[in-house]
Amino acid sequence: MSLFPAVALVLGIHTPPDSGAALFQEWCKSCHGADGRGTPAASTRLEVPPADLQDCKGSTAEPEERWVEIVSQGGAAFGLSLDMPAFGEAATPSQIRAVVRYARSLCGELGWPPGELNFPRAFLVEKAYPEDEWVLSAAGREQDLIYERRVGKRLQLEGVARTVFDSADRPFGGVTLAAKYNLWHSLPRRALASFGLEATPPLGRQDRWEVEPFVAFGASPAAGFIVQGEITSTWEETQGISAFSYRLGVGREMGRSRLVPMVEAGWTVPVDGGGQRALSLYPQVWVRLSRLGHVAASLGAELPAVGPEPRHPRLIAFVLWDFGDAPLLRGW
Repeated sequence: MSLFPAVALVLGIHTPPDSGAALFQEWCKSCHGADGRGTPAASTRLEVPPADLQDCKGSTAEPEERWVEIVSQGGAAFGLSLDMPAFGEAATPSQIRAVVRYARSLCGELGWPPGELNFPRAFLVEKAYPEDEWVLSAAGREQDLIYERRVGKRLQLEGVARTVFDSADRPFGGVTLAAKYNLWHSLPRRALASFGLEATPPLGRQDRWEVEPFVAFGASPAAGFIVQGEITSTWEETQGISAFSYRLGVGREMGRSRLVPMVEAGWTVPVDGGGQRALSLYPQVWVRLSRLGHVAASLGAELPAVGPEPRHPRLIAFVLWDFGDAPLLRGW
């Protein structure tokens, strides 16, 4: 027996025709390259450069189900490249899932939080998953412009600029710088936890330094059910630690995750006993705006229940763009 047939026989034994590796070579190699690095074959002409499947940030940020949907329905179904064909009618669900799992395995690095733990953003609770996002949020007459940048596997850096449009003459509210690090995540337990630190200098309407360390967590203990929480302390210049805050939110995914009703509670407890405790509720609805899901919005209300008078409800809202997933105008 010649060498080539022998090698082919060995590969046939160790690489079944329905394995993810074999299907990848059959379906994906001409566009993504045999190694998945996004280098198409010389004979392949593409309108949009294919994704580098060895890029761990890109291959881990979305859940497996989103990959299955794109492979099944094609890129056009999610506002992506028309070059990405639909395999839903030509392949079985098990074949599609096998090739998706193989493509995601090309990352080859451990320690990246999986996209299954990238839960929808809540208004009050700090998200535990590291993100690449622009977020514009509003609570009554106050607005925040938030930039979040993921660095490596687990770290996120953040900058916030605040404005307040009320009767005062100073619309600039101040800025906050923050860092967040994913301490632990577990896909089998569908949970993760992160530690972070926010620092606000005396700029704009902020008259003293304020530092807030926090711990945030997220979990999905049952299908479609989401719990997110945060514990934070507030250190103020000249006063030291002035308060602790406890925040908890629950939500339920509906309509294939296009709609997520949530309710959050925020409980603030002063340390010195001189201030008043405050409790507010935040009913809200998160909505996926783009077909890809990289643009989303939320609308709700802040309902003060305990705390200083007067306790007026406020409208709350945000719109976000996950620029790590796709450019703003793609994915619609």
